[in-house]
Amino acid sequence: MEILSRKKCMIIDKETIECIGIPSIVLMENAANSIIKEIEGFGDKVVIFCGVGNNGGDGLAIARKLHLLNKSVKVILVGNDEKLTEDNRKNLKIVENININIIKLNKPINSINRSYIIEEIRNSDYVVDAIFGVGLNREIKGIYKEVIELINTFSKFTVSIDIPSGLDSDTGEILGVSVKANKTFTIEVMKKGFFQTKAVNLIGDIEIVKINIPEFIKEKNSEKTYIIEKNKYKEMIPIRDITGHKGKYGKVLIIAGSKKYSGAAFITTEACVRTGSGLVTLLSHKDIVNSLKCRLIEAIVDEYSIAKDIKDLNCFDVIACGPGLSTEEESVKVLDKIIKESKCKLILDADALNIISQNKYMLDSLKGRAIITPHPGELARLIGVSIKEIESNRIDTTRDFAKKYQIIVLLKGYNTVISDGKNTFINPTGNSKMASGGMGDCLTGIITSFVGQKVSMIDSALLGAYIHGYIGDTLSSSRYSVNARDIIEELPKTIEKLCEN
Repeated sequence: MEILSRKKCMIIDKETIECIGIPSIVLMENAANSIIKEIEGFGDKVVIFCGVGNNGGDGLAIARKLHLLNKSVKVILVGNDEKLTEDNRKNLKIVENININIIKLNKPINSINRSYIIEEIRNSDYVVDAIFGVGLNREIKGIYKEVIELINTFSKFTVSIDIPSGLDSDTGEILGVSVKANKTFTIEVMKKGFFQTKAVNLIGDIEIVKINIPEFIKEKNSEKTYIIEKNKYKEMIPIRDITGHKGKYGKVLIIAGSKKYSGAAFITTEACVRTGSGLVTLLSHKDIVNSLKCRLIEAIVDEYSIAKDIKDLNCFDVIACGPGLSTEEESVKVLDKIIKESKCKLILDADALNIISQNKYMLDSLKGRAIITPHPGELARLIGVSIKEIESNRIDTTRDFAKKYQIIVLLKGYNTVISDGKNTFINPTGNSKMASGGMGDCLTGIITSFVGQKVSMIDSALLGAYIHGYIGDTLSSSRYSVNARDIIEELPKTIEKLCEN
């Protein structure tokens, strides 16, 4: 499932029209046909707000089709009708010819028009927003602002065509004001701005509708940013050989915990064990290992006092480091030793990342063999910017950092972003009921286990994030909150279920 910027969305339309020869009005008709199939059952009374561009033309075509299905349709055309696009004008003429009720608003709304609009919205089963499309890149003011505010205030249910009007399709920023949609029918591809933090509460449920843009046009203009479908994750799960033994499923070392923190070490190790690793060793500070030994009955628990105690790093397939490690001087030495003396793959999280943010020379030794799993605050410290800057451009920031250091970056949060610097992916699973301490440690353990089982590093990050969130989504349907131990308990059953489906 492609995710494209504003520029690329406009290019694929243009190339389909100019190079393939499909007229734009045919694409408009295709869009209306696809959307009608989805909304005709939403209710019998609908108000459709149309702008003067091609997004408004989509709305007019939808109005015509709903009218012919004997729905009660009111159209409110917003803007200067002298600026109508050619296809919009053609659809408006048809709508006028079949006597659909149209109100044209091209001046500030007076009290009479305001009362009429409010009454029509209130009396409707739903509202269709077809005012602005992905081309919008200026602040909304005047009559458009007034109309959008009325929609947001009085609509029972709002459907946006392609994108909620007022939302920047690249950045997800609100351009002065934005429609708050309950459902967005987006055309052909997901828009980059949908995955920015501010956009999440404006787009509602999203559904992609096809208008017959050829796949090779989209592939040609791909920005290498995707959502993966469920069946692809199934293909990533390693299948157990009938003659397999524990030595075949990964020798994993987890270096976690410190004098103050033992919970993170336990969660990471247990998640790794439950994901299917063959041999898991937890190496933790001597002051807490006794409490961990009695809890981790299926992992080896070893101890160190100072960094010099750590030896034999090259007998492992993968090393995870960071959860609960602390950022004390000895922990800095531990991480430096691991990076310098190991040759295997590394999964770095939590305090390992906080240490690196203060010792950036360590990044240069991670090329081609590391996955880092920061939350926005940790990535902000690594880059040296504000959290706001990270959240305003999650996709590009993640990809650029991964490309610069040739590592895999998994930026946690709603719509987790995962990139190897070439291809970037959005994970569709997970929810706010999982927002609790230990969740990131659990994810680290899952990813580490898959790397140890010889799954590629990028697939391990993708699969780990998907399964982690998938379990959270499943459990959330019947629980107020979901904790790390809930995820751990479900890991073996869920992975087997995904293999079967």
